[in-house]
Amino acid sequence: WANILYQYYWNLVDKLGFTEDTYSADITKGNTLALKLIVDGLKLQPCNPTFVSARDAILQAEQQATGGKHKCEIWRAFALRGVGAKAASTGTKVTEDFSLPADCA
Repeated sequence: WANILYQYYWNLVDKLGFTEDTYSADITKGNTLALKLIVDGLKLQPCNPTFVSARDAILQAEQQATGGKHKCEIWRAFALRGVGAKAASTGTKVTEDFSLPADCA
């Protein structure tokens, strides 16, 4: 999980840049947007989340914050680690997937 978040953080920093003001609420910079989306995603995910439901919560947070402008950077990080577009987690069965949604490919 930490590797996914680390990758997604740097995907956003590479695209949007970095601010040294870590207390800033400026979501036009990659580092502050990444942190905001992690926290907002935690608020949106269900109790006992799976990787897939936690991914979906972060994507939902990004949609609410930016209208989906940076969803592909997030998808790339998750797909790289097997939580791609067709990944599934039901009970004890996990299905890995490394693909991106069609609009991010």
